Amino acid sequence: MQKEKFAALANYTNSPLFSDLERLVVRYAEEMTEKVQVDSRLVEELKKQLSPEAVVQLTLSIAAANFTNRFNEALGTELEGATDADRSGAGASRRIPAVPSVPTVWPL
Repeated sequence: MQKEKFAALANYTNSPLFSDLERLVVRYAEEMTEKVQVDSRLVEELKKQLSPEAVVQLTLSIAAANFTNRFNEALGTELEGATDADRSGAGASRRIPAVPSVPTVWPL
C-alpha cells in the first residue's frame, strides 16, 4: 500500500485515493472486526464486484488477521523485533525481546 493511502486510511470514506471497491473492502474489514455481523447489503455489494472465490479469500484474510490480533492481544505477545517506538509512537529505539513460539497444546 502506498504511504499516502495508508495515511489516508482513517478517512477512506472521503479520500479520493480509494476506489469504490477499496472502500467496500475496508468497510467489510471494519464490520468483520468491530461488529462481527456484517450487513448483508455490504456482502451483496462485494459479490457484485468480486468473484465468489475472491469474497472467500477476502473474508479468510480478514478473519485470519483478526484471529492473530486477538490471540496476540490475549497473551500479551509483542511483534518480533518491534521497538518501543513501534508500540507507543514515542520515538524510543530500545528493542523489545522476541516472544518465543507458543507450543502446540493439542495432540497431533
